[in-house]
Amino acid sequence: MTEFVNAFSDVKNFKIEFKVSTIGKFKSKSKYSGIYKYKFVKNIFKKIIDLTVNEEKPETKIKGLKITGYPHVSRFFEYKEILENHPDASHVLLTDVRDVFFQSNPFKNLSKGLFVGMENPDFTIGTEQYNQKWILDAYGESFYNLAKDEQVSCSGVTIGDHESIKVYINKMIEEFCKQPYQKMSNRIYDQAMHNKLLITNELAEVTRCQPFESIIVTLGLYPIEQISINDQGFIINRNQEIIPIVHQHDRHAELIQLCDNYIGK
Repeated sequence: MTEFVNAFSDVKNFKIEFKVSTIGKFKSKSKYSGIYKYKFVKNIFKKIIDLTVNEEKPETKIKGLKITGYPHVSRFFEYKEILENHPDASHVLLTDVRDVFFQSNPFKNLSKGLFVGMENPDFTIGTEQYNQKWILDAYGESFYNLAKDEQVSCSGVTIGDHESIKVYINKMIEEFCKQPYQKMSNRIYDQAMHNKLLITNELAEVTRCQPFESIIVTLGLYPIEQISINDQGFIINRNQEIIPIVHQHDRHAELIQLCDNYIGK
């Protein structure tokens, strides 16, 4: 990827590593080359993989889900591998791609601990339809009643020091493995598990990054009139400061154009 290296040539100590992912191929609607584009053949391979899974052995569920699961779930298995291969990394950012852009360095002055993005506090798990459905499906009505008044945290952007991120990833994988394999291989959510870990206080040193008050702003549940932009075209917080990480900008046509203008500078 020479163009990326050239684009960041002015940044000292900068290195890009690429890994060809194996996740999501059984779920993608894209036209893959070879056998992946044949639905019948894919279904046969999936059935063979399903036969190797033992509900009592999490390692077999992980191997199966990495291939047959949706990327929302199976990406965590690759996260784990990448962290294990980079033990010297001080901080790590787990992020969506399509709907995230950076306005400044997200790692600048970042302290220890885990930082998670929160959604519009006007919505709770009980009032936001998708999160309500995910929690009910994953954990049932009893836990839903405990969680329904909690503010929603979005699993699309999570940042922290190496150890905090490692613990978070391992706990997410544990939650996936508690669910039946066939169920998790057909679910598109990781956010139910993410919120469950926060609500039950299973993660140490967590900072909940409130929109417009922190390094992460998650915009999906905000009307456009509540989003402030400065004269230079940057999305800003309540103190008129540029927010480093912008998530879900693509829910607003105006912000898609803003992002395009920003990237083009």
